[in-house]
Amino acid sequence: MNSSNIYFLKSARVGFRWWRSDDLPAAMALWGNPEVTRLFNKEPLTEEQVARRLEREIESAQRHHIQYWPAFVLDDNIHIGCAGLRPYATDVLELGVHLKPQFWGSGLATEVGRRLIQHAFDEGLAQALFAGHHPENNASRNALLKLGFLGTAAQFYEPTGLFHPSYLLYREPPPFRTRPATASDARAIAIVHRDSIRETFGGLIENYVRARTLEHCEQGWERRLTNNECTTLALVRGEQIVGFASVAPSPDEDVKGTAGELDRIYIHPSAWGNGHGDTLMQWCEETLEALGFKTIKLWVFEVNERARRFYEKHGYKPDGCIKQDFGARLLRYGK
Repeated sequence: MNSSNIYFLKSARVGFRWWRSDDLPAAMALWGNPEVTRLFNKEPLTEEQVARRLEREIESAQRHHIQYWPAFVLDDNIHIGCAGLRPYATDVLELGVHLKPQFWGSGLATEVGRRLIQHAFDEGLAQALFAGHHPENNASRNALLKLGFLGTAAQFYEPTGLFHPSYLLYREPPPFRTRPATASDARAIAIVHRDSIRETFGGLIENYVRARTLEHCEQGWERRLTNNECTTLALVRGEQIVGFASVAPSPDEDVKGTAGELDRIYIHPSAWGNGHGDTLMQWCEETLEALGFKTIKLWVFEVNERARRFYEKHGYKPDGCIKQDFGARLLRYGK
């Protein structure tokens, strides 16, 4: 245990080895710590439960040749926790990282996650990686987004009794499709919304970028989708949500009850340039027409020339209405 030769996989600072049957003290120091387990289990784990978990990891190594491997700092061989892979679905493995509290905030979760992604894809172990986390675990959310994961529909996680925000990372991008959005998509849609705003308005309307934090977008989409405030279509790549469009009756007093509103069309920067905006626009117009609206209105920041060209290409024109928000002008377009 004191020799770095026991590590079959390494990152810059961390070495991984296989769990052994005599590792119960190390397993207890990790999974027996309620701070470690509170976000993926309702109650602290007993020694018996930790022992069973250790047995399952050893069994996973024997059956699947993967596990949540114990991880150590290379310089001094200190045990920092575990990180690894487990079966999730056909051609999909689940990525997980459990670190001891003293190593939180050190960048190690992102470092080991990146190394495990490389290992999984370089060795052909999976076509995609899945990950999830407790709704309150923003540190895990941020690490997964840094690693390139994008959101999918939230998944029910029985040990906590909650729907956990969930993510996928593909080895090769799968085909795109669309489907109706549901309340379980709120967190994933929020990622697309925040990232697209950052890419579009960074350097143009910094107040807007700062105001549209991920937490703000999450709260907004959870409210909208739970309360059916708008009708929303999700653009998905495989199961990743990479875009969305939403429509609703226009709230503007001068056209209230007579015009529909093209509320939002956003596509994640990783999916730009593939013509998906046209697909989402067609859905918006067909949906508003089906709702009985003959006129469509939308608001766009004047400085967002890319969006204005897109709307004008589809026949929308400024109708003379202007408003101010975040120190910038918005123009209303109509069709």
